[in-house]
Amino acid sequence: MRAWLLFALLLAVVALVWSSGWRPPDRYNPWAPLDLRAEPDLFLGYKLSRLADDAPRCRAALRDAGAVFEPLADREQAGGCGWSNAVRLSALADAKLASPVMLTCRLAASLVLFDRNVLQPDARVAFGQPVRAIDHVGSYACRNVYHRDQAPLSRHARADAFDITGFRLGDGRRVSIEEDWVDPARAPFLRALQGDGCHYFGAFLGPDYNAAHRTHFHVQGRGYGFCH
Repeated sequence: MRAWLLFALLLAVVALVWSSGWRPPDRYNPWAPLDLRAEPDLFLGYKLSRLADDAPRCRAALRDAGAVFEPLADREQAGGCGWSNAVRLSALADAKLASPVMLTCRLAASLVLFDRNVLQPDARVAFGQPVRAIDHVGSYACRNVYHRDQAPLSRHARADAFDITGFRLGDGRRVSIEEDWVDPARAPFLRALQGDGCHYFGAFLGPDYNAAHRTHFHVQGRGYGFCH
């Protein structure tokens, strides 16, 4: 009985404080809008998931973080393909994409976080300079996993996966995932990107996963944090 009284008292105190207008700092508030420029907090995964279903909030977060993009209208296509809450992304805050790409806003937000918190810091440690461009082979493709007839629909079919093939540094040098994954000088940088970047995406797959990924990093928005 005493425990119930204490719980009721705690609820009353919380309600009183909340009604007074006080709110916890955003990093301790799971319902606060995600600021892609802020230090990632314990609620990052939940805040990213909310962006998936809130196009205005997601686009505002991208805009505030300095990403360059165009909003896209939703489209449903045959066989379950199509996209919703998607953008055509041209550049992140610090690195441009080799060509604009269509992908979900949530995945674009994950890429902004990855660029800010992993890609640029790791590049400066490894090479003493930033990454200026990200090479890729696109996002949207209406197909099943591995193009197999009996396989489930790929996340590419919902514009929620992105295949990165390499990075171009400030001095023009290119780091290739296919060519440098086992290079003694550059492999540590690439492997650090996957290890440090894992929790910003629903999945992060690379050359060690299987032969189909020997040439690129596959990153996606929705998923369960599987990285290999």
